[in-house]
Amino acid sequence: MKLKHVMVDLRGQARSFFRVKSNLFWVFAFPLLLIIIFGAIFSNLGSGTVTLSVQNLDEGPGSQQLLAALNETSMVKIEFISPSADLEQHIKDNSLTYVMVIPANFSANLASNVTAGVELRLDETVSTSSAVFNIVNGVVNTMNLQMAGGEQHITIEVGSIVQKRFTFLDFFVPGIIGLTIMTTCVFNVQGTISRFRTNGIFRKLATTPMTPFEWLLSRILWHLFISFLTLAVIMGFGMLIFGMNMSVNLPVVLMIVAGSAMFSALGMMVARFVKNEETASMAANAITFPMMFLSGTFFQLEMMPSYLQQVAAVLPLTYMSQGLRDAMVYDNQAGAYFNLAVVAVIGVIFVIVAVLITKWEEE
Repeated sequence: MKLKHVMVDLRGQARSFFRVKSNLFWVFAFPLLLIIIFGAIFSNLGSGTVTLSVQNLDEGPGSQQLLAALNETSMVKIEFISPSADLEQHIKDNSLTYVMVIPANFSANLASNVTAGVELRLDETVSTSSAVFNIVNGVVNTMNLQMAGGEQHITIEVGSIVQKRFTFLDFFVPGIIGLTIMTTCVFNVQGTISRFRTNGIFRKLATTPMTPFEWLLSRILWHLFISFLTLAVIMGFGMLIFGMNMSVNLPVVLMIVAGSAMFSALGMMVARFVKNEETASMAANAITFPMMFLSGTFFQLEMMPSYLQQVAAVLPLTYMSQGLRDAMVYDNQAGAYFNLAVVAVIGVIFVIVAVLITKWEEE
């Protein structure tokens, strides 16, 4: 065995490895991104706050004491629902996940040593619902101890906030559909443009009457076909194997159309600004990877620290995933159309920018 031969081959492998820039991303940057993202999400998980919507029909000293005790935990952020509001409609219109109702006779019952109950309604498809119950239950137990040595003066009646019976998978799947559309559109368009540029196909396109908008439109239509095919496969598989319960309606169809246009245009912009094929692939990963984990696809936004929730508020995938969830799971038409409007506006902006910055001659 000659060590020289081994060293020559090692140098060849090193040159080949470092020549492909994407190798650097997957070997070095990708693990660091995982650590940064998951570290940011879970490092403050225990100290994060969740939003608890409260409809207080009592306004007496007993209810004020209960609300003050909840505030002192620093683990819940209380948002009040008007006592005159239609609770069921308010829950539906705002896609609420945790609601507590304090009845009108709450303080009077406590003053008369009669058991006083509160209603706590939870969305069981949300992973943090058990944590909310534990917080409220802990506060109630503490108040019971303070009032009469642990006798049950305050009780909690737990109910479901989702009228239909959904599982976590029903909640999870709309996010996966949005994620699939994003990755398919961005990487397909970016990869196609990079290959066309390398192979000189754009020079040939420049001699044809086809415009960049027409080319992008054809990509969007193709991705629409793939997106609806993906939707059918995912829902069909989920219904047959897992008994999923969700619907496809007009907002879902429109969201897929708007999302396909938005992410196809995003892929076109990435490939236009980053012309090296390997570097463009890394740029696409750098854009889509954070959205994958910070847009509420795998984790509830409320699980994340507040600064990451602010980041999620500017990510397009956040609105697409939430819009699909509102339409397919919660039957929240108002929320679905609001998120659809956001995606549509972003999509129009992306398409206009992508078309304006793309010139066949420059490619």
